[in-house]
Amino acid sequence: MKMIQSLILFGLTAAAIFAGPRNRPVNDLQRLLAMHQSEMQAVFAGMANGNAALPAFFCDVSFTNDRQVENFLRNVSASAAPGQVYSQVSFTKMVAVGGDVRSVSYQMVNDGANVTLVKSSNINGQMLRAVYEFDSAARKLKTGAFDGKKAIKNSEYSI
Repeated sequence: MKMIQSLILFGLTAAAIFAGPRNRPVNDLQRLLAMHQSEMQAVFAGMANGNAALPAFFCDVSFTNDRQVENFLRNVSASAAPGQVYSQVSFTKMVAVGGDVRSVSYQMVNDGANVTLVKSSNINGQMLRAVYEFDSAARKLKTGAFDGKKAIKNSEYSI
């Protein structure tokens, strides 16, 4: 009996290992975001822009500078839960200290095949927005960076 239980346990473990990574879309998205981060750093290195908020906002694509945002995004996967076709989640934080007003907002929409993440910020009236559209089937990421209505950079990455 113990031999049968051991064989079953071994078989289940082997099946789990060889089944392949279930979080491939998440890994693909991380790789594509790293490519985008490198490109944005190069873009801002070549710009003579005195506004420190722009590179800081657009070059940080890890979305983990704030523990609340990290926990929010950690709890949202790149693939829908079984039976779930659509989900939308958002997070907003606003801080006003001594007349310095800052807000940041994250919104993620998952339709089961594509994930759209929008990161927005208002830094003393300056509106910044980054849009990331991830197609997990095609393994592509489309990005858009905006300072107000002015487009800074639009790119597409694939792996």
